[in-house]
Amino acid sequence: MKAQSAILNATRIPRRRGLLAEPTYGWGETTPHRPSLREIIFEWNDAINFFQNRSRFLIALFPAFHFVTGIVFFYLLIRHFSLVNLALVFTVSIFLSLIYTTLWNHRYCTHRAFKFRHLGWTKLFLWTNPMFFREESWVIPHHVHHSRSDRVGDPYGPHLSRLGSYLAYDSSAKTNLAISRSDYERLARSLQHIGFRQNSYEQFQRTGSVECEGYFVSRASFATLFWCALAYFVGGNVGVLGWLSGVFLFAFGVRDFAYRGHSGFFIKAMKGQSQNQILTGVLTGEWHDNHHAYPRLAYSGLAWWQVDIPFWIIKTMGWCGIVGEINTREGIARNK
Repeated sequence: MKAQSAILNATRIPRRRGLLAEPTYGWGETTPHRPSLREIIFEWNDAINFFQNRSRFLIALFPAFHFVTGIVFFYLLIRHFSLVNLALVFTVSIFLSLIYTTLWNHRYCTHRAFKFRHLGWTKLFLWTNPMFFREESWVIPHHVHHSRSDRVGDPYGPHLSRLGSYLAYDSSAKTNLAISRSDYERLARSLQHIGFRQNSYEQFQRTGSVECEGYFVSRASFATLFWCALAYFVGGNVGVLGWLSGVFLFAFGVRDFAYRGHSGFFIKAMKGQSQNQILTGVLTGEWHDNHHAYPRLAYSGLAWWQVDIPFWIIKTMGWCGIVGEINTREGIARNK
């Protein structure tokens, strides 16, 4: 709780002193700003243009990788389309959503809903995460999102429009380089459980990242090569194409969820509030309205019929001795 409080305290009003850089079009005053298409494109360019701003380099890697895997996805559909290959792509996408979005990025890195017994297990997830997207770029904006959900200062959501929400995964990764040394040190401590090598304050001011650039590029490259090699061993060239296509579909779904998860389809009626969605809940365990009500729980399926596969995986890891503590509504269940 102290680590999460450190992030939240540093992101409160006045917003210009928070951990996130304010978008080029501004947060808004009494209601969230609804950017125009031109403002959305300008903001996205500002977020990834590392030629003008050196600290944008790591941010730009995620959309670049997303674009490349998108080309692979459409190539597979055109040249190697079959129901079997399509099923492979969907299977990879669901696997990544369960393991590396819900379980890893969301419940462990962001909300610390459970704890690993040994740092080695943390490193295993860290070095096999194939997203080319830094965990801190998920954690920091996500805490701000919970504290400012659908209000002024929310870094993503339906108020940005569908395209704006999709591209916000890049723009919300812009950190405020002007934070004080003490704020940075608190931020760095709050991210220690993730297990990556951290920058000094001076390095952070140059790169905009708590994680060392070389460390991130090394582990992200290793994860890509590892999974592609495994896919090639299982299915040859088509297996690699299927894997990379699944990565694209997975990232597409994750990027789009910021809009859908807050009633993007029904924004006029629901005013953007978080909503439980059956398909997303059953497939990935993201019962989003439940999660906003109890963000630190290791599960979001509160009703008996709400399937939560990631929680079953967490419980299984507990039985196997991988996980030591699990947050439940009854407190922390210690696995012995």
